[in-house]
Amino acid sequence: MRINTHILVLAVLGQATLCAREWKNTAGRAVAGDILGVESGNVVIQLPNKQRAALPLANLSETDLSWVRTWLKGKPRTQWLPAPVWPESVQQPEIHVQALAHDKRGYGFTSPHYDFNCDAEISASVMNDFATVAEGTVRLMQALPIHFPRAESRTFYARIYQNREGYERSGGPPGSGGVYMTADLSGQGVLLVPFESLGIEQFGGRNTKSLSYKATVLIHEMVHQSTAELLQLMPKWVAEGMAEYGANMTYRNGAFSLGERDRLQALRQRLEYYENINREVAAKAFAAPARTAAGRTNNTPVKLPAFWVMRPSELVTKDEIAWSTEGSGRASQIQLHRMYLSSLFLMYYFMHIADHAETRRLRVYFDDIAEMSLYLRTKGAQGNVPDELKTRSKISLKVIQDHFTGQLVGPDGLAALDADFHAKFTAMGFRIGE
Repeated sequence: MRINTHILVLAVLGQATLCAREWKNTAGRAVAGDILGVESGNVVIQLPNKQRAALPLANLSETDLSWVRTWLKGKPRTQWLPAPVWPESVQQPEIHVQALAHDKRGYGFTSPHYDFNCDAEISASVMNDFATVAEGTVRLMQALPIHFPRAESRTFYARIYQNREGYERSGGPPGSGGVYMTADLSGQGVLLVPFESLGIEQFGGRNTKSLSYKATVLIHEMVHQSTAELLQLMPKWVAEGMAEYGANMTYRNGAFSLGERDRLQALRQRLEYYENINREVAAKAFAAPARTAAGRTNNTPVKLPAFWVMRPSELVTKDEIAWSTEGSGRASQIQLHRMYLSSLFLMYYFMHIADHAETRRLRVYFDDIAEMSLYLRTKGAQGNVPDELKTRSKISLKVIQDHFTGQLVGPDGLAALDADFHAKFTAMGFRIGE
């Protein structure tokens, strides 16, 4: 049935309002479809075959542009967006690295997006696996319905160290399992990780994977690399929450499983690990007497938290220094574990629970800080700065972080976020503190 373009037909599909019409570009070519939203300079429509198409606003006829302006009028930006499309899985075919000539810097390998360097000889099969994880993480980040910096022509750098001494000498923070270091908003930086964080051991005179091998540290730090241009504009809970989100996804042989069942199972398993510490013998290890920096025994037992996941208001207001891995004592370790776990849960909330599970605030958040990053990198020649910040004579990174965090938290504030966070996760069977 042909739809009269002068009649506005409304139908509710989830949270989207569909407006069937015929669209024309400046050359007069037409396509029929229902508007789903406006995103990244495109009108996103649903075609009669239920597929999506993106029509560049710059190519639309003046009549259609006027119609779009009317459709957008009065809507908050979060309601401009089409509902997201979540992939069920992201598959990365096995990568076979290219070995470079050994020199004084170590052993080098390359893959499409990565330049690896190891300070000790390592088997090609292990490097192939690392490269598959790395390229798979890049592919994962590009597959999410959030606009992260594009990776097509970028090269990422990773340095892998045989021992912790070499790792820390190159800048790895004491007590950390890995680190991504960058000094500015250019996106240039380097990932550092020691063998012990990856489960690499010597066998038959060669460095190869042990039974404890795991990819989570690599994925975590590689997520940081994928968002490097934005890192300094994010508070720690956002940056670490996104990295934990990626690392917590079920990964096996180059494939990330992203279906709802897989996501929830992985989240439950992560929380269960910590709750087992409270219930079983492992709790004794955490609560055992610890030695001070002077070598004296501290007999004060460490109290384990009744709930490992913090309230959002508690996490969001943590100072940057609280995230340091250099704190001594078991209490500091427990606090750090709680913050990383809590950042994962809060990121999951914004990804899959808030905004009717349509990731709307988070998508706008990353779009906005990308514009702000571009504005700062080009000294105002490109990008955009929010009106609320334009009137300030000086804009610190903390001011920028707080501004965009306020938008992400929402107009009702942290108390409302706490209540909704608790109610939603409790309804799903998670033990979340009040």
